[in-house]
Amino acid sequence: MRGFTARSAGVSETGRVRETNQDRILLRDRLTPPSRPKGFGARRGPGTRGAALYAIADGLGGHAAGGVASTVAVETLLREVPGLLDRGLTPAEALALAVRRGNADVNAQAALPERAGMATTCTAALIAGRTAVLAHVGDSRAYLMRGTEIRQLTVDHSVAAEMVRHGTLSPAAAGGHAQRHVLTRALGTAAEVQVDVLAVPLRAGDTLLLASDGVHSAVAPDEMADIVRTARDAAEGCRLLVGLANARGGTDNASAIIVRVRPRWIDGVGRAFVTAALAAFLAAGVAVYRVEHAYFLGVRAGRVAVMRGVPGEVLGVPLFTVVRVTGVPVTQIAPAYRAQLLQGIPARDPADADVLLQDLLHRP
Repeated sequence: MRGFTARSAGVSETGRVRETNQDRILLRDRLTPPSRPKGFGARRGPGTRGAALYAIADGLGGHAAGGVASTVAVETLLREVPGLLDRGLTPAEALALAVRRGNADVNAQAALPERAGMATTCTAALIAGRTAVLAHVGDSRAYLMRGTEIRQLTVDHSVAAEMVRHGTLSPAAAGGHAQRHVLTRALGTAAEVQVDVLAVPLRAGDTLLLASDGVHSAVAPDEMADIVRTARDAAEGCRLLVGLANARGGTDNASAIIVRVRPRWIDGVGRAFVTAALAAFLAAGVAVYRVEHAYFLGVRAGRVAVMRGVPGEVLGVPLFTVVRVTGVPVTQIAPAYRAQLLQGIPARDPADADVLLQDLLHRP
């Protein structure tokens, strides 16, 4: 029961200016192990067990080519990461290699004339055990929310961000700089790509937020934190983030992924609770069925009566109703059977109760 489980939601929208959405998101709260031929051999290491994978890719290029590039990036991640983990690679090795293979796949697609110049950002998170491993190229971002604090985990690979890091541009001026969207690194721009990889130790209650530049250029980090913290759930948080970006102009595609992590044992307790609740529900159902379909002979106002249910009470509430009070006084029943009658004599149905009563009347 060690490690964390992840629950996510994501939203990606075109915005109010662009004609198409070239962003792509990937949400896998539980990775599926790759299929292996029968007799292929045992898996090495933990593989995909307990692993979760998320990514945002923001495509660049012609009218449709950017969408192709971002699609290729996330599809390559989903295809490659489970197999690489299965082979025994560490999460950091598997994720970095999958991103580099995504770069090769985008380059292959960009060789077609109608897709020349296409590229994409890629920010991916692989949660395994108690750690989130990030692989990052471009200017989509990953943030960590812990308590009331939010921290940007990735650095933008853009001309404006490089100028800030070199001290030639202030952070305040970077948001409006003409080259803030000009990337210095992206998948599909070179045969080899440098991938930023970092491992982030997780704590119970942490939240990861992945956002394309359509969101983080319009919504400040503190605003993001407030929205995520006060939203009813991850899905509402994503809708609010993207909605706010659109309300502030919607000049770019906007995508957000929220991932909440919690200890794995909580899920185990939850499953045990559900099992117990289901058992209790079924037991209650059986009890109700018995009450509704059981009959017995009893006593009402000194006379023999046919009752439906079972003899007894719960918190003063009787578990039976009177079907019919007969005209037979209890005194007509032989003394040896009156005690049984007062406790209730079971019957299959009202007709069977009448047969039992006639039998009692003829017993000495």
